[in-house]
Amino acid sequence: MTYDDIIALIAKETGLPAERLVPDATLATLDIASLDLVSLLFELEDRYGVEIQPEELSRETTLRQLLERIGVTAPQ
Repeated sequence: MTYDDIIALIAKETGLPAERLVPDATLATLDIASLDLVSLLFELEDRYGVEIQPEELSRETTLRQLLERIGVTAPQ
């Protein structure tokens, strides 16, 4: 699992273009719908065995924080 793998998965699950998925963007600024977020979390668990509960994330969570929670380092 790499940074690019996770960004591609987030883009697929949310319908957002990958170029908008910068590490310091928050879930709020990306306007990721809660259903898309839940779908993404299920997909992360299915593909990579990473379990994150939706209530562990807030609208102010950044992609960098989400990636770190998954165990992937975002570029600086």
